[in-house]
Amino acid sequence: MRAGTRLARPEWAIQIERLRERLHLNQAGLARLLNVSPMAVSRWERAVNEPEAAYYIHMGTLAGDPECWYFWQRAGLPASDLKRALRKSKTTKNPQLAVEELENQAFPLLGVTAGSSGPGDNNPHLDHSPVIAKVMAPSDWSDNKQSIRCVRLAGEGMAPLIGDGSVMAIDLSQYEPATLINSVVLAWHKDLGLQIRRLKRVGATDVLVSEADRNTSNGVALDRSWRILGSVIWWLSRPK
Repeated sequence: MRAGTRLARPEWAIQIERLRERLHLNQAGLARLLNVSPMAVSRWERAVNEPEAAYYIHMGTLAGDPECWYFWQRAGLPASDLKRALRKSKTTKNPQLAVEELENQAFPLLGVTAGSSGPGDNNPHLDHSPVIAKVMAPSDWSDNKQSIRCVRLAGEGMAPLIGDGSVMAIDLSQYEPATLINSVVLAWHKDLGLQIRRLKRVGATDVLVSEADRNTSNGVALDRSWRILGSVIWWLSRPK
């Protein structure tokens, strides 16, 4: 090979770069949406490493119809399912319905973070928070699909159950404390902001405790300064 000659990049690397440019993002911006480092996006575009299937699915959701099909096929979704979904999308003109045909659903990821060992974002109005991406998950993971919002977790207060950086699905229709005893919940406090805790009952008192410290005597009483916003019904964590 002559000096200065560059090897042609594979199509998947070119498509990732084109997607980023269509979204008017730099590598750091796309990295934030995918929850990876900017270096990971750089290595993808230079074809040093190829993304895992989960990232291809996420990129397909960001791309929308018709570019989504390239990324979803690259993720390894069966061709028969893709063809069936493609036929449905041509009829409905709605790629989201095609995603449901693949027995997955896109849930909104909000641009807010809940704390587990420190303060979280001080924003209790989740329905008014900006959606920064979509999270793909099986449709049968959630009964109340319209009430689901996803947020990120900061801190190790819920480890080892839920690790720092995890994406959690919150069912905003489940907020009555009496029905959520022993459940992991998203709560809000005017000084601490959004918090992830387990709701326990000690005698006649409801308390919020961290997973890292199961001693309920170290929990905080669920008084009027706290508001339960929803129940954590599932979460996605990256392996360490």
